[in-house]
Amino acid sequence: MTITHVRSVGLGVPDLARAREFYARCWALEEVEQDTDRLYLGAGCPDSHVLRLRRADAPQVDVVSLAVATPAQADSYAERVAAHPQSKMISEPGVRQDLGGGYGFRFFDCDGRVVEIAAQVALRPFREVEAGERRPRGISHVVFNTQDLTRTRLFYEQALGFKVSDWVEDFFCFMRAGRTHHLLAFARSARTSLNHVSFEVRGLDEFMRATGSMMRLGHAPLWGPGRHGAGDNTFSYFQDPGTGFVMEYTTALQTIDDEHGWIPKVYTTSPEDTDQWGTSNPFDEVILGEMHRPTDPGLWTACPV
Repeated sequence: MTITHVRSVGLGVPDLARAREFYARCWALEEVEQDTDRLYLGAGCPDSHVLRLRRADAPQVDVVSLAVATPAQADSYAERVAAHPQSKMISEPGVRQDLGGGYGFRFFDCDGRVVEIAAQVALRPFREVEAGERRPRGISHVVFNTQDLTRTRLFYEQALGFKVSDWVEDFFCFMRAGRTHHLLAFARSARTSLNHVSFEVRGLDEFMRATGSMMRLGHAPLWGPGRHGAGDNTFSYFQDPGTGFVMEYTTALQTIDDEHGWIPKVYTTSPEDTDQWGTSNPFDEVILGEMHRPTDPGLWTACPV
């Protein structure tokens, strides 16, 4: 039983048209389906969508959807989550109501985020990302800010079986569910909010093309391009001008071979550890402030499905 990947993220946005401009035209996601208040966007993968944008009064995270293979696995996770004293079930396992259908359940984690575990969500016809294309393949990972890092880490270990991969000092924890270095990560913060969503591109050339395309479209990188120490992945962070949410292009994220043992390493905040290449702008208080957004207004709120 294991969570395979982050299937999608749902965001509440005050200006849906402005969000479409950023995520579809600039970020190069594909419009899959829309109605008056929602827009679903896909990537170079068979998942029904990777991003759901919903018209809302203020920027917020609606849901993060984690994929499992079978309904039986979803049921097993539901038992673990329901038994944990710091979680609260929103919906029992059953027919999923959002785009793609399938089977799953939703719950509040220990910080009040809405998390979905889902299986058998309908796949869609898609076109593979070709060499030289800046289009993302899908979501690589999601990072959240938390006021109690120890509590949050223990919750995801106990309720969902995540493991710690590495740390940045004692304030940033990378967590995996399989071999990928991290699907989720958590940063200690004064606020509980989204830190960033990371999208995987095809390779190094496509990573630089995606970064350059954003710059040509008038979006200067918040931080990057560079290559992290922890996870060994590339990074270019940009900011959605309509919401302030931070999005990342990445590739070459490390894989872990648990069969031969893995001891989490503690990285520093030195320039060499934050950017192995030495090509990015220095990480400063401005970048830190943009990644540590105000407390998410969607906490402990079950958004409309």
